[in-house]
Amino acid sequence: MANDGVHRTLHELWEHAVRGHRHRTALIAGGEVLSYDEVNTRANRLARLLADHGAGPERVVALAMPRSAAMVTSVLAVAKAGAAFLPADLAYPAERVAHMLADAAPVVVCTTRAGAAALPETGVPLVVLDDEGPAGGLEKRPGTDLTGGERTGGVSAANLAYVIYTSGSTGRPKGVAVTHAGLAGLASAKVAAMRVTEDSRVLQFASPSFDAFLTELLSAFTAGAALVVPSAPTLAGEVLKAALLDGRVTHAVLPPTAVATLAPEDFPELRTLVVAGEACPPDLVARWAPHVRLLNAYGPTEGTVCATMTGPLSPAEPVTIGTPIAGVSVHVLDAELRPVPAGEIGELYLGGAGLARGYLGRPTLTAERFVADPFSTAGARLYRTGDLGSCRADGAIVFHGRVDDQVKLRGFRIELGEVEAVLTRHPKVARAAAVVRADEAGGGQLVVHVVPANGSTPSPDELRAHARKYLPDHMVPAAYPALADLPLSPNGKVDRTALLEREVRPRAGGRPPETSAEKAIYSIFLELFEGAPIDVGSNFFELGGTSILAIDVILRAQEAGLELSPRSVIDNPTIEALAAAARSEA
Repeated sequence: MANDGVHRTLHELWEHAVRGHRHRTALIAGGEVLSYDEVNTRANRLARLLADHGAGPERVVALAMPRSAAMVTSVLAVAKAGAAFLPADLAYPAERVAHMLADAAPVVVCTTRAGAAALPETGVPLVVLDDEGPAGGLEKRPGTDLTGGERTGGVSAANLAYVIYTSGSTGRPKGVAVTHAGLAGLASAKVAAMRVTEDSRVLQFASPSFDAFLTELLSAFTAGAALVVPSAPTLAGEVLKAALLDGRVTHAVLPPTAVATLAPEDFPELRTLVVAGEACPPDLVARWAPHVRLLNAYGPTEGTVCATMTGPLSPAEPVTIGTPIAGVSVHVLDAELRPVPAGEIGELYLGGAGLARGYLGRPTLTAERFVADPFSTAGARLYRTGDLGSCRADGAIVFHGRVDDQVKLRGFRIELGEVEAVLTRHPKVARAAAVVRADEAGGGQLVVHVVPANGSTPSPDELRAHARKYLPDHMVPAAYPALADLPLSPNGKVDRTALLEREVRPRAGGRPPETSAEKAIYSIFLELFEGAPIDVGSNFFELGGTSILAIDVILRAQEAGLELSPRSVIDNPTIEALAAAARSEA
């Protein structure tokens, strides 16, 4: 069992698993197959090195590396040293990473040589895992579990376990400070609901910068299962299909958008699929429920990953977000913090041991979102999620969207205010308003409407380049239509409904494709964006392209003899630029 009634820290949960499954396979990654004992030995050696750099209770260690065996081992090493880990995604803009490191003040950054070259200069010491320097002596360090005396202090469930940065409405990301207290309950709930066993193979899909990463680790390790870690930076479509098949994955947690790129009949070994991160559409249930044990999960980072989960979904039943997992309480409240009747819509508030401490260095924001629990006399807190829900008579919760300007797009949590704040920093932009509009594929497209400053005319390419300096790829708008002014509702706020009604699809009028590369990519665009007017100047993102569709472009380009990377699609979104990039990469 993952939880024997005693609060366990992350390193205690892991070491408990090692004692029970010492010689079983723990990690399958990058051609390596590692047992629980082998992973534990590596983590112990690295933990001692990190401790020498000051890692310990209530201190933060930044981890700047991609999805890999080294990332998993490093998370365990940080936990063994008693510290908290901070994932720093190297695909994020340098300014965003620099802000995270300055804000969280880690004692050390654990990375690789490639990662070190991409990191902004912050003055924080580096431990480079594949370097010949200090990290090169890891093999000489003891591989046994650390004793309490080797840490700078005792570690309890109340200590900080990790810091995850999420989108912030003021224009800067905020660090959610999460303790160990909810981890054992999370592990127990996931293993039970997903039916993970020793012979299971769990996919490591989530970016380490998102807390779903912890769900994957805990659900695999506390059951003695194997964690399958693909090396591809982006998993969708054929790349995700290959990862599932090559890894013989039996259990996976995926956003519905990624699931929509797959066909259930292709995965006879997949036993349990959990969808999370965004609303689960009924047609996905109709396709997948007959083939796998399909569950729907919900939970914000502030509540230790997961708050509610369904049983197996059925095409005949309406889709809900389920009921609270053990140790979590969910209240549907009105504006006065009073429970609303069953069936009526209110705001979802979470309680329980898994609530985060709050936002790192943001006491005012913490006080706004973490409020006194009116149903407790013991000084407990509730987290105000900003999500709307209603409770059915059977206790299942139905999700009804947001009360504010936060959105979920392809599984990513985005504050529209942060996108708008970044755009208004551009000298040619006076005001900005972002919306998510549906695209032809049934997904969403982030569009920001801008009011130019002082008669200027900023181009979409200029604004996109500016946005990419400050925002991660999933938050960079696809289109930048200019308006003389923003429409307002009667209460004086931006009328986002009016913005959604505006036509923003670009119109063709430029030259047709000329080179063989242009003609090949032009054909791909015609197939992906059926019915859209397209010329060589057409922009992938303005047409409705997404990170998942970018994988499709890359795979189809390969069939045409052209080599493209995800970065080349982002950097060169027009047909003309993509064709030139393909020639230079070939």
